[in-house]
Amino acid sequence: MRPTPRSGRFRSLPATLGAALLVSSAQAATLDFGVSYRAPDAGLWGRVGVSDLDLLGGQVSAALSSRAAQVGYARSLSLPPLGAATARTDLAVTWQGGVRLDSRASAGVGPVALNLAGAYFTAPVTDVDPLAPFAQAPADLRERGWNAALTARYRVNRDLIAVLGGELGAQPQLSAGVEGRRAVTRPLPPTDQPPAGEEETDVTTPDPALTDPARADPAVADAVPADAMTDEAMTAEQPETETVGTLTWRAGVLAGRDVLGLTGGLSYATENGLSVGVDALAGVNTYGVSGSLSAPDLLGEGSTLRLYAAYEPWRTASAPLRTGVNASFSVGSGTLSLDASAGRTVQGQGGFGVRVGYSLPLP
Repeated sequence: MRPTPRSGRFRSLPATLGAALLVSSAQAATLDFGVSYRAPDAGLWGRVGVSDLDLLGGQVSAALSSRAAQVGYARSLSLPPLGAATARTDLAVTWQGGVRLDSRASAGVGPVALNLAGAYFTAPVTDVDPLAPFAQAPADLRERGWNAALTARYRVNRDLIAVLGGELGAQPQLSAGVEGRRAVTRPLPPTDQPPAGEEETDVTTPDPALTDPARADPAVADAVPADAMTDEAMTAEQPETETVGTLTWRAGVLAGRDVLGLTGGLSYATENGLSVGVDALAGVNTYGVSGSLSAPDLLGEGSTLRLYAAYEPWRTASAPLRTGVNASFSVGSGTLSLDASAGRTVQGQGGFGVRVGYSLPLP
């Protein structure tokens, strides 16, 4: 067992959390409480923290748990006329002396969007988040190392995006593909129909010249082209529509260590937050599939529910089988969250974890 560190830098993190809690009493912030349990090896965890604290031009978060102390800083910048950028850095120090430093940044410049992420760690992610192994996003489960990822998206036109990405670390890989979007619409019911039982009766006698081709004025008939009348009739018959959702398709290729194949996916999302998606990989001795479903207001107004599952046996540093459910809903003045996940690690060991959390906004 590694000795418990006694240097000032480790003692300063609890002091930072205490200072953040004091400052948050005078500013808008959120208090977070949580209890977690993971089997077979982690047992019971406790965590308390503060987040969304406006400080130093950005937002600061800090937390203490049974295994580590954490502090984070996030900031967004507007860079006219180029675009906007956001960045976040999180530092965690475990009580056994390990360190984890994670940074993420994103920026948009015209039709180009960039996402960059990197991590350096001397402690496994399970020392900071007990449910990380079976989360929807694959986590690097090594005890020490580093990793980096870069994704670039270029908007070719309104409905087509080109995507290029790469990862370095335990399993280096490159990906390239395209993503297309299509609005799903439905016709609106006519609004100019008179109420039932009050149908209008046209008592005007039609002009025979307009109804009888034999008595029509040749000059008038020649003045209006037949194709123009046809176009007007088709336009008048087309009903008004409204957008009910967006259908997104994805296609590409993935190549890297122990993986080579074609990727594809399909997802559908509505404006009220309902979404469903599935992605698949098929290649040379390689396959994988993942899917998710999100539904708002299913457990009450303002609630969220999300289910996910992924089976990716080609991964060598992350759990190949991951399943879970996340739910949140309002309770009192705050928000109660429930998380449960299960799966199998690279070594073939199964496990599960549950977490109950409560977030309370401060006035």
